[in-house]
Amino acid sequence: MLVDLKSLTMPGAEPFLFPGDSKRNGVLLIHGFTGSPAAMRGLGKYLNETQGYTTLGIRLPGHGTQVDDLRRPTWRDWLVAVEDGLNLLRGMSDRIYVAGLSMGGVLTLIAGNRYEVHGVAALSTPYGLTGDWRVRFMRPLSLFVPKFKKPAAVGNRAETSYAYFVPHAIAEAAELAKLMQTGLPKINVPVLLIQSHGDKVIEPNALDLLSERLVTPHKETLWLEKSGHVITLDQEREIVYRKVADFFTTRPKGF
Repeated sequence: MLVDLKSLTMPGAEPFLFPGDSKRNGVLLIHGFTGSPAAMRGLGKYLNETQGYTTLGIRLPGHGTQVDDLRRPTWRDWLVAVEDGLNLLRGMSDRIYVAGLSMGGVLTLIAGNRYEVHGVAALSTPYGLTGDWRVRFMRPLSLFVPKFKKPAAVGNRAETSYAYFVPHAIAEAAELAKLMQTGLPKINVPVLLIQSHGDKVIEPNALDLLSERLVTPHKETLWLEKSGHVITLDQEREIVYRKVADFFTTRPKGF
């Protein structure tokens, strides 16, 4: 019996590819924890239409389908998905950039350390999850509680995402954040960090903590005032789009 694979994906959560007008520049876009490529589609479309970039929005394993699918993937699976996306872009672009939101920003900064990219933009990116004492109990909790409802302050109504958190996945995200932290001083490509003062999800000073650990001389930061956590969909999204486009377009000489 044939299965309609599209029906297994949440409407709007599909990966996307916008081919550019040349083979010069490509951008990999990575959504956040429990989210989907829908959060990055607007940015991808903007970079494609205004800069001619080829933009690829991937869907991380366990995301954009049904929440129980998040009980299986590990942080390694998410990182492999990023590697796959970069490999696809290398066949279409000479220069590759990465932009990610929230946990996608964590993966973006890991990519800036581990892979051959020309610049990264980390949006609404947490410094780590280990500061929250509850995180250490997530792995044993996952044996008894498969999922629990998200707090009201988390997410954006326009976002295609799950309404629940999965303890197993939170524990894996914490491991991913630790991997990112160890690699921050090793990043030598240009880095853009953007966060909103209205973000109620990550640490209020996450941007500053990340910036302090980065030793690359080519780093820029931007604070927003009116947005929540999902800044790619919020009221200041156009500011985010323009800043990311400008950052990738006016990269320092040699990158």
